[in-house]
Amino acid sequence: MGGSAVGWTAVGGSPIVVGAGDNLDTISGRYGVPAAALLAANGLSRASEVKSGMRIVVPVYHEDGHAVASAEKEKSRKHEKDLADSESSKPARKVKDKEKEKDAKAEKRGKEAEKSASRDKEAKGAKVAEKEPSKSSETKKPAIDKTPTGNLESGSGETKAPLTGAQADAAGTEPEFRWPARGRIIQGFKAGGNDGINISLPAGTSVRAAENGVVVYSGDGLKGYGNLILIKHPNGFVTAYGNNGELDVKRGQHVTRGQVIAKSGDTGNVNSPQLHFELRKGSTPVDPTSYLAGL
Repeated sequence: MGGSAVGWTAVGGSPIVVGAGDNLDTISGRYGVPAAALLAANGLSRASEVKSGMRIVVPVYHEDGHAVASAEKEKSRKHEKDLADSESSKPARKVKDKEKEKDAKAEKRGKEAEKSASRDKEAKGAKVAEKEPSKSSETKKPAIDKTPTGNLESGSGETKAPLTGAQADAAGTEPEFRWPARGRIIQGFKAGGNDGINISLPAGTSVRAAENGVVVYSGDGLKGYGNLILIKHPNGFVTAYGNNGELDVKRGQHVTRGQVIAKSGDTGNVNSPQLHFELRKGSTPVDPTSYLAGL
């Protein structure tokens, strides 16, 4: 059975419905969760119990490494029941969704007002500020040439350092991650298909951390990923680095942006040396190229 359930919990996990043609292995690979953790979080003992149409919870990883407790499982079952009950109250849910949408719009207007006030204050500041690029140009990400990854497009002329997770939290914006390696994208992100990007690299190429964080997994227990590293970042994001030939960091180790964490290889379900890189916001895969700023 792939991987270990240690450290994974259903509390705070994502409920899903098993689709037609899905099984334990496909769900494990899609969400980057060990098969054993999926079974334990849902009170199952065999892969054959996962069937099309059933509702299960995709667990999340807890950094303290404790196994899923029975009390947490009970909370998960109660959460599933609440989800089922909510199906019978769709009108009320629609009203609630509209209220959330209004609150989100109000919050967005507030942030825009704060940013506008901040720009006005900086415009009246020191002479150094007058020599710097305008605020609007600073918040714009450098253009990226996505054919060889990590190369700035000719004419961009900007070498501004990527915004770190801590800086992004303080500014209320999304963080910018660095490219883990320079190479050609041979397979792009596709929701429900490829949860990340695949970068062609010569075997033994240094793979670097995309942001400061803590290593929460380093091993080869997830089917198809080969030698895999998962790094949890303070801003709620998780980065994944798969198909490595060599792993240079261990679970629990703190890493910094740009630190060498692995060497590229062709382990897992690939036929040539490459890096499979994923970026997850919580437990949801997102297109990494929308967040990557440069080498």
